[in-house]
Amino acid sequence: MSAGTAADAELAAYLSRPLSPPDTALLEAIERSPADPDSILGLDELDRLLDPSPLPLETGWCTRPDDVGYVAVRNPMPEVTGEMVDWWFDWHPRESIRYRIWHPLAHHGNSLDPPRRPGAKSHWGATHHAVEDVGTGMVRARISFVRPTEIGFSTDALDDPRVATIVCGRIGDERLRLSHTVMVHVFLADGDGVVLRSHFWLGALIPLRLLRRLALPAGLPHRLARHCAEEYTNLAALLPDLHARYGPDGARRAP
Repeated sequence: MSAGTAADAELAAYLSRPLSPPDTALLEAIERSPADPDSILGLDELDRLLDPSPLPLETGWCTRPDDVGYVAVRNPMPEVTGEMVDWWFDWHPRESIRYRIWHPLAHHGNSLDPPRRPGAKSHWGATHHAVEDVGTGMVRARISFVRPTEIGFSTDALDDPRVATIVCGRIGDERLRLSHTVMVHVFLADGDGVVLRSHFWLGALIPLRLLRRLALPAGLPHRLARHCAEEYTNLAALLPDLHARYGPDGARRAP
């Protein structure tokens, strides 16, 4: 068996593994929503995500009066480090099977447009072309990753000991050629692991309220909140092993 074939088979084995279930309290918080729109963060308050102090809404979803959907999910990821996360967002889009093992039930494929110039983080400036179904039908998403200050943070938090890493960007629809959503994942240092704060402002990049209604499916905030809890719980279970096998110091190399 060739090295490439062996690595393919090794990764394919992850596809048959059952998803690691999210914590019951996390799912209950999602199901208690919709939340009060007055409890959510605005895009001018992103720096609050860097402070470990509790937010008014750590987990939940709602639709604002202007039809912007909002999702917040707080998910502990023990034994995961910021280095692992940064490696993952550079490694997984290079082969679709790597994206599929993240959430085999929802993720169908991914490809990468690498950054035009190197940045402090390898995924800054990259674009992922993800094919997935978060519960509202199959979509072909275009996710453009940017440095935090490009999306509204006052700092990139590279030297902030509270912050393991930040992954953020703009989500669009390949079919409609439309950017519509701001996505932010802040990984806060937490002992030997991290706590992830994921926040989405669905439709915030669409200037007209009517277009938001037409471009985004009904029920998306609820379904995305649950999908986010599922995929990052599963990633927390997979990532330490994947990084040990295929990361910079790993003994194996996936194709």
